[in-house]
Amino acid sequence: MIAVRTNNAARAPAPGVAFYGEEHILRDTMTKVRTFCAVAFAVSWAWPALAQESATPPPTSGLLVSPTYVLFDGHVRSQALLLSNRGVAPETYRISIVNRLQRADGQLVDATQPVAGEGFAAPLVRYAPREIVLPPNQPQTVRLLLQMPANLPDGEYRSHILFQQVPTETASESLPDQSASGLSVTIRAVFGVTIPLIIRKGQLEASATLSDLRLIRVSDNQPALALRLNRAGTRSLRGDLTVMIDNTQAGFLKNVNVFLSTPYRELAIPLSATGDLTGHRIAVKFAEDEEKPGAASALQTLTP
Repeated sequence: MIAVRTNNAARAPAPGVAFYGEEHILRDTMTKVRTFCAVAFAVSWAWPALAQESATPPPTSGLLVSPTYVLFDGHVRSQALLLSNRGVAPETYRISIVNRLQRADGQLVDATQPVAGEGFAAPLVRYAPREIVLPPNQPQTVRLLLQMPANLPDGEYRSHILFQQVPTETASESLPDQSASGLSVTIRAVFGVTIPLIIRKGQLEASATLSDLRLIRVSDNQPALALRLNRAGTRSLRGDLTVMIDNTQAGFLKNVNVFLSTPYRELAIPLSATGDLTGHRIAVKFAEDEEKPGAASALQTLTP
């Protein structure tokens, strides 16, 4: 006997991190000492395979970027991104294009060279502006222009667009009290967002399979379905994972990416089911946008 909760709420992310879609909200820590020596360092927060793609809603403040995925596939030469400041004060964001490789657990790491069969999109796109001031609730646009050489080899080219908050000093930070002895430290969060930028040239194909299905327990003893999403072919995968238990939806991950830098993703999908799952049919499906030609899909079942 099992029960499936109807409010399939997404699992909350780790402190200091939020994920929605494949966007990554990063945080830098700015540390200021009383001797007027400023030290800045970036901390890239890793979220284990419980995947960046869980359907966590966007935060109520900070930067919102739409769309969250940029694809040039030969049909369009320009695209626009809409940026919105959901905070209460104006914020400045610096925009850049960075190169990163994806690991099997979904982490994105800085890279200087692409893997075999993949290229970087950064040299193929121009964009403006490079820095933008966003007042609250006044959306602004960033425009992207594809500049693809005619002799560019067929294949997929990927980079990531980074929107990095530019920190500003407050009066209290810029004028520390020099009469006091010792060390004064001010910690302030600085946020940024990255989204994938993908360019495809030629007739590229991809296929998907699911393997290594097993039930596990995650935080608060919540049941989850662990699996491996395998990718083959000449392009990346992007789609949704849906888990059904006896024909009732019990889990969902949206916009799961498997880029060319990894042949598979290790994932865990939290389940809304309670009770003993022994003997019940668990089916998981991966599906890209099935209205598009060449979309990949895969189905696998498990009966504990």
